[in-house]
Amino acid sequence: MKQPDEKVDVNNPEAAMDVMRPQWGSPLLRGVTGFAIGGAMMQTGLDLLDVHLDWFSGIATFNASWILAMTLLPVTTGIVIGMVYGYGGKYLAHFPPAAVLLISYYQSLHTQLPEGTHLLPIGLWVVFIILQMEFCAVGGFLGEIFVRRRTGWFHRYGPAPDAVPLPDDQADSQQSAAASDRTSV
Repeated sequence: MKQPDEKVDVNNPEAAMDVMRPQWGSPLLRGVTGFAIGGAMMQTGLDLLDVHLDWFSGIATFNASWILAMTLLPVTTGIVIGMVYGYGGKYLAHFPPAAVLLISYYQSLHTQLPEGTHLLPIGLWVVFIILQMEFCAVGGFLGEIFVRRRTGWFHRYGPAPDAVPLPDDQADSQQSAAASDRTSV
């Protein structure tokens, strides 16, 4: 395996196979760490913004803090998860917001809510969770891109599957070339 600092001939697929930087930990360790950091970021962000996505107190619920908690917070959390986990972080990023919001809803079920506040109906609350999970996955995708830009774009196990033409593709191109030669004469 070549060292990361060595120059590699990108036109040589065998040389490109050797460009792979080791991850900082096993997938399990990176997954647990990414999940824990993502959950902590979500909970801290919701606490700092003083937003409870499972509470409803009329139109006043939907203020600037609520919008930030619904959009920017999960994307930022997803970016961090994607950067911690690496390739596959977009899948892992779905779970921390779901866990944090499930725990929050459970706590709200068993505590006294402020005057004039109600729990969201379960159907609408599920829609909010799905939105949080998807925004976080978008952030996880962006985090993967940031990590890939830092470690390289080469395929891990060799050239990309479409880098070498298949025998059928070669035969089709030869037939089309022969057909175009016949029509041009």
